[in-house]
Amino acid sequence: MKKILIALLAVLFITVLSPHMAHAAGKDFIIDDLDKINESSMVELNKYAQEISDTYQLDVAFFLVSNAYSSDHTLQEHIQKLYLNTQGLGPDGFAIAHDVEGKLWNIDSFGKAKQIITDKIADRFWDAYSETGDTYYEGVWAYLEEVDDFLANLPVENTTSSTNKKPPYVVDKSYFAADSGNYVFDETGTLTGAQIEALNEKAAALLQKRECAVYIWIVDLVPEKDARTIDALEAYTDRFYFGNNLGYGADKNGIVLLLEIGDVPGERDYLFYTNGACTSVFNNSNRESLLDDEIVPLFKSAFSNGNFYKVASTFLDQVDSKWTSIVVSRLLFKLAVIILVPFFIALIVCSTWKRKMKTAVLARTADNYIPANGFQLTERTDQFLYRTTTRTRIETDSSSGGGGSSSSSSGRSSGGKV
Repeated sequence: MKKILIALLAVLFITVLSPHMAHAAGKDFIIDDLDKINESSMVELNKYAQEISDTYQLDVAFFLVSNAYSSDHTLQEHIQKLYLNTQGLGPDGFAIAHDVEGKLWNIDSFGKAKQIITDKIADRFWDAYSETGDTYYEGVWAYLEEVDDFLANLPVENTTSSTNKKPPYVVDKSYFAADSGNYVFDETGTLTGAQIEALNEKAAALLQKRECAVYIWIVDLVPEKDARTIDALEAYTDRFYFGNNLGYGADKNGIVLLLEIGDVPGERDYLFYTNGACTSVFNNSNRESLLDDEIVPLFKSAFSNGNFYKVASTFLDQVDSKWTSIVVSRLLFKLAVIILVPFFIALIVCSTWKRKMKTAVLARTADNYIPANGFQLTERTDQFLYRTTTRTRIETDSSSGGGGSSSSSSGRSSGGKV
């Protein structure tokens, strides 16, 4: 009888203290330092959180804490201490902490969960907790349901070669590795596996042809703080780009088309992001031209017809097509500069020289050659340049007598008688 009594006491002791023992041993997902939730409810909440964590390979936690930490730590630091050290959760997961006394709340994510817990998602989880029910138990349960629903609707990693393969929402470096063949990241699950595969094939061919990696990134909601300005949206995409080691080559040449499809009409964001050598091809003017002429009209239509695949596919086609036209037009411009500019410069110079040399005009009088004081003759000389001599032969009569003399052209004289 004594042994039975001892055994019953032991069972009772373990039953009463088991939540606290588990807390001390580490791996409770739900912590209540304020005793706002009774023990049986804590067991249910921890069981539900355990199921979610096991299903999605992310540790999901919620901490109700006092503000005793505030003298030494921030709330975020306190979450990290509870999550990583006291409870031994992680390395992938997230936790919300509610400091009831300090009227503060915060969420911190760890490992792969950093990629999915945006500010808007955090607000969504907090709203589910804070706006549901009249008790803390009901609020935490609503938070877990919201997390479960959120994770259930995310694409999950499938290592098979099936056409239904979708990218994992929780991204790691290997997903976008150079040999992965992954260029499409659809957080919303809007695209089918076959569509993603077709887009990946186009993007892979484009990479081989242009040495520029082109990515399609579809999100439900861009965090509010990152959607306020184009610079903020670019910084948001920049973190995604370099955080996941995107881009080709040492210069990380790449393009990202960001499409937000879950916001209200008129506030949906889109961005044509470039990095590295791709920026030199698609400058501001070329980016805006492609978007305004080809992508934005399709993007607007997709909200009524649901064909977001056409938006992404057209974008890849247009990047390739525009790339060719941009390169050709720039080449023609360079040739024009090299050939036409020197030609026109030479033409202008020669024309100028010709005008300077054309000074002679037809003169109708000799006035330009006569000095102002008139012409004065200072010397006159006759100079014969030629002499003409004419000789005429004089005939003589050979029968006439008488003396006389004769002269010959030879100039000899002769007499005679016989």
